[in-house]
Amino acid sequence: MWSVTRSFRRWFRPTTVMKNAFLDRLRAPLGAVSQERRRAYVLSVALLLAVGLSLVMMEWLYIRNKGYSFAQGSPSPQTYRVISPVKYEDHSATGALREMAKEGVAGVVVRDVAARDRMKKRLEELRIVRDPKDPQVLSYMPAPLLDAVMALLESDRDRILGLAARVGDAYFARLASGDVLGGSGAGAALLWDEIGKQVGAVEDANLIYQILTRVSDSGYRLDPELTSAVRQSAERRIPVIERQLELGDVIVERGELVSPQAAGLLRLQGYTEDAFPVTQVVIVFLLVLILPLWLEIPAREAEDDRPSWECVVFVISVAWICQMFAVQLRMAGAGILPSVMLAYLCMPRSFAFNASLAGTASGVFIIAGLSVYDLLLLLSMGFVASMAGYFFLRRIESREALSRRVVLLALFLSLTRRVILWIQGVPLTWESFSLFVPVGSFWTETGPLLLLDILVALLVAALLPMVERYIGVLSILRLRELSHPSGPLLRKLQRDAPGTYQHCLAIATLAESVALELGMNENLMKAGAYYHDIGKLRRPQFFVENQGGGLNVHDGMSPTLSALTILSHVRDGLEMAREYGLPKRIRDFIAEHHGTACIRYFYNKAKAEAKGKADEERVEWSDFCYPGPKPRSRETALLMILDSMEAALRSESLGRELLKADAKAPPPREGNSGRSQAVMALKKVIDQVIASKIGEGQFDEVNFTLRDLTRIKEALLKVLLSMHHTRQVKRIERRGEPEPARKAESAAPAGGDDASKGGAGEA
Repeated sequence: MWSVTRSFRRWFRPTTVMKNAFLDRLRAPLGAVSQERRRAYVLSVALLLAVGLSLVMMEWLYIRNKGYSFAQGSPSPQTYRVISPVKYEDHSATGALREMAKEGVAGVVVRDVAARDRMKKRLEELRIVRDPKDPQVLSYMPAPLLDAVMALLESDRDRILGLAARVGDAYFARLASGDVLGGSGAGAALLWDEIGKQVGAVEDANLIYQILTRVSDSGYRLDPELTSAVRQSAERRIPVIERQLELGDVIVERGELVSPQAAGLLRLQGYTEDAFPVTQVVIVFLLVLILPLWLEIPAREAEDDRPSWECVVFVISVAWICQMFAVQLRMAGAGILPSVMLAYLCMPRSFAFNASLAGTASGVFIIAGLSVYDLLLLLSMGFVASMAGYFFLRRIESREALSRRVVLLALFLSLTRRVILWIQGVPLTWESFSLFVPVGSFWTETGPLLLLDILVALLVAALLPMVERYIGVLSILRLRELSHPSGPLLRKLQRDAPGTYQHCLAIATLAESVALELGMNENLMKAGAYYHDIGKLRRPQFFVENQGGGLNVHDGMSPTLSALTILSHVRDGLEMAREYGLPKRIRDFIAEHHGTACIRYFYNKAKAEAKGKADEERVEWSDFCYPGPKPRSRETALLMILDSMEAALRSESLGRELLKADAKAPPPREGNSGRSQAVMALKKVIDQVIASKIGEGQFDEVNFTLRDLTRIKEALLKVLLSMHHTRQVKRIERRGEPEPARKAESAAPAGGDDASKGGAGEA
């Protein structure tokens, strides 16, 4: 559990650490990055931009030509149906109901406190009126009633108006005492009762009634503010209408005008509008700028274990293409598996998660016509798949194991998809496990999506060798195959140069162990160590490890020619590596494992032979040096150290020194390992080897820190002590035995003679 937590710790670093790493990258001068890397970075960004824009334009043109896009306010090109169950608010129907509720409130009538004062004023006007035609007098009366009053004789008019004033006084007095307002049923009966008491003629009574009904008010008025408040309250009481659309429900029929509400539903379902995809174009530009920065986060921790930019562009482009086709075929999620597999199989573990998540997540955002549900589904599946890839696709030993693992990964992703859909509200039915593609009037079942995932996974696994060969991707499986002894080049090395093969085998074993101690790519180190000296196959007899202890051919050669034959094994190795199709990362080990080191022995021999002769000045130091380049990665620099260490361990002087140290070591007792002298001797030679390489400037192009060198020394010491050890046998104490005999018995195993290989040594 702790190892898993430690592996994921760098992916979830605190925000401050990520921000500082990002700022450090921005502040780094351009000169700190090689011209080749800058050129590769710019080319990769341009390629990603071209791929992204091409996919966006192809998708837009395809959808337009197929008539799948819609336009608001235009006839629908097809019948659009629900592809994801959705609950939405019907604002159109809600607005209509609320408008009806508002219209149901005609108005709010309130008591008018000024009505009595107005009626009294009008009664006074009836008493003093002289000219009824005056617009300021009797203006509240309708024109027919005013004409009837004007048609009376002046004496009759004065009598009627005066009588109306007296009846009105009595009427309003009774109204005040009974608190009954005019205009109501009780008020009209009260008015007729008062008219009957004071008016005898029916004609006069009718006219007076008409006049007094105009003089009196209802006592109520319409309050606009209260009316508006009541209407708003009635509107708020109408709840928002929610509708549920199930799978297959019609949103808009073919030929029907696409309303704003229907357009909103179509966008929610992920159908594409008939408009230039400006949003997707902007997203592509943003992603191209952001993705390199996101991938630089693991690069801060594994500077030299980074994949090539060509590999990054390939993985992300495949992720985008697979996502695009999967979504257009209504197979949401089927395009995630290939990108996750390629990321974990073709990239170092420190980069795989970031690259996988970058490819799956960015591919979702550049796709037009994704519903909110599809967007959440794909983002969730991309994150889960990137996490699952670490567990399913690590430590793959063979391609058969890869096939089994990818099937399990496909099963896991199918289950993950189903769980996410269930969370989104899709019921757990057998049909929900199937893949549906819109054909004809509705949906046609084309096959289980689970089987499709498995087929896609197996297809990627089958095509991986082609990707490794033609794209230059160095996967874990490719490294393991290169490290297998049955490979054609290693078999040739074993047959024609057995000494060199044993040397490469020893270096590979040492490199793998040290790389594991340092947390480096042990598979790359092992493969590089196997092939670093394959150039010796051209002339194996010129190298001492292949001479079998016989005559040394260099004894009869000039020092210059001897140096030339030895130096040429780097060039020969590169030629053979290209001939056998070895990847570039492996060829780097061949070219850089000696750097620009020089063969001092043959140089001194040439100087000694030419001393006192005319061609003494022609002996150039550069003629005895390797062409380089110097190590440019931590792996090739470490191989240089290991190669020099192995040569030092094979030297006679160091061998005698170690044996002498072991002989002087005291017998092992409690609290004493008995190997302090050997440890000091190994420490000394490790320090000398590393110091000599630093002094020659061989690590100038590698960002080794003092802490890195200390860790390398500690790892080397630990591994070498476990590989180069002698037998330490505890002295047997016997009572009564003479002291010289006990000393001789304890000294025999330490000396390493034949007796040590007998019963005591084997015991």
